[in-house]
Amino acid sequence: MVRQSSNARLRLCDARDDAAALLLIDIQQAIDDVDLHGAHSNPALDDRLDELLTCWRGGNGHIVHVRHFSHTPGSPYRSGHAGADFKACAMPLAGERVVTKHVESPFIGTDLDTWLRRHGVSRLVVAGVATGHAVSTAARHAHCLDFGVVVVADACASFPLDDDEGRRWSADDVQRFSLALLGSHYARIASTREVVQQF
Repeated sequence: MVRQSSNARLRLCDARDDAAALLLIDIQQAIDDVDLHGAHSNPALDDRLDELLTCWRGGNGHIVHVRHFSHTPGSPYRSGHAGADFKACAMPLAGERVVTKHVESPFIGTDLDTWLRRHGVSRLVVAGVATGHAVSTAARHAHCLDFGVVVVADACASFPLDDDEGRRWSADDVQRFSLALLGSHYARIASTREVVQQF
């Protein structure tokens, strides 16, 4: 199968056709646990995800829900814990693909790449949490696998981060930097409105 070159920018007008997939990363109950993560950067996240999914479900593109199941004892992301459940705004419907990962990348230890190839997918539109972690890892790994990638900025969110020098980086600063890094080489950065308005 010939894929779109990873060096080619994904056109938004291509997004919702048969060769495209919406890839939702780690939209699970635990992301709202402020004691665990702190407050994330995007109060409108649920609304944007709902808008994006509603739009996508009206087209021909594929939808893939990625969830993280941790092997760490006590983690709220362990299978069977309430924190590992999908949030209501991104609950999979019948026929939508669910991929379970145990590391940051959804392409490691899963059949995601094989499934996408089998369904003729060459373009990914990525949203979810956290932008600088699992979302970034998914987008960069997809780029390396030669997919065209769009990251939907306002359908993603980041958490505060402490660095090794003791500085606290705000969730907003982490979000801006993460998007800038992705947009510099790995993906086109777009808004939910830009994606939805193409259709």
